[in-house]
Amino acid sequence: MTTDNRDTHSAVYSAGLDIGGTKTLICLTDHNGAIQAEHKLETKLSHDPRQFFLWLFGELDRLCRTYGSSLTELAGIGIGLPGVMNESTGILSSAPALNWPHEDIRPIISRYYSGVVVLDNDVNMAALGEQAAGAAAGAEHFMMITVGTGIGGALFLNGQLYRGARYSAGEIGYLNLGPGANEGIDVHTGDKPEDSEFGPFELAVSGTGIGRQAAELVQDAPDTTLVTKLASGTVPEARHVFEAARQGDDAAASILNRAYDLMAVTIKNILITLDLELIVLGGGVVEKNVGYEAEIARRISRYTPQTSVPIRRAKLGNSAGAIGAAAAARSRLAAAGRSPMTL
Repeated sequence: MTTDNRDTHSAVYSAGLDIGGTKTLICLTDHNGAIQAEHKLETKLSHDPRQFFLWLFGELDRLCRTYGSSLTELAGIGIGLPGVMNESTGILSSAPALNWPHEDIRPIISRYYSGVVVLDNDVNMAALGEQAAGAAAGAEHFMMITVGTGIGGALFLNGQLYRGARYSAGEIGYLNLGPGANEGIDVHTGDKPEDSEFGPFELAVSGTGIGRQAAELVQDAPDTTLVTKLASGTVPEARHVFEAARQGDDAAASILNRAYDLMAVTIKNILITLDLELIVLGGGVVEKNVGYEAEIARRISRYTPQTSVPIRRAKLGNSAGAIGAAAAARSRLAAAGRSPMTL
């Protein structure tokens, strides 16, 4: 699906690419960050980064040519990837959807594009998008948490992204819940839990985790929950649990109650540790369930008499990552003195 937002007085300047396990979104922006075009397509997954970038840059070049430009004319490109992206080494890790070898992907990219390229984690890019033009506009100290297939996190501190010593700051999906809270959760216990597809916190509160807990419930006691009826013989998903809970099902409500409580406690601990001004919640689970952020805020208020910090729903939806990636490219260009714009 392609959306055309062109201003006849503007020219395509930078591109933002948000790579997901199932969908990829490409946006083209002008010098000021106004979106000129968006193109959403199915991600052509490949465990070979050479094949992947051959496909990706082919799609980007096609979109540029559709709007009277070309890949070589772009001043910069930002790419958000679903994993820990170490830009200093060019190595993507903890990315099960792609599962690439631990090798530098920058030389591969340079085969197709020689301009400025910014590589980062997809949630970091989404946080940049929300800070530039969304729920966190103007904020200097906030965290964005995405709740979907997994759990993603990005920290924005002192007016800039905080990536950490190993570029994995904000990866709260791997938080350990403790012996009691881990009960019933199949936790990876190997030497490198970060290489597991899902962490303990994800398996408790993400869409995947909620669905897995519902599947276990249906298997053990199929006649005790409305989830069985809503799933209609298929594997239960998070959406079935949320709907069953809305209809008053106690078993579904119990699963969500635990997920809400764990998310609220985790956010409260983060707020106490980092003294943030804002939390932004996004991702498919949040977007599809009205009142999610309000429920989390209500539970957080139970744990402290301190003034509450705003818990906001992300505004840019699925476009946040691509918008943020394009903003990252423009910011890098501005820092290099190649553009008058600043973020």
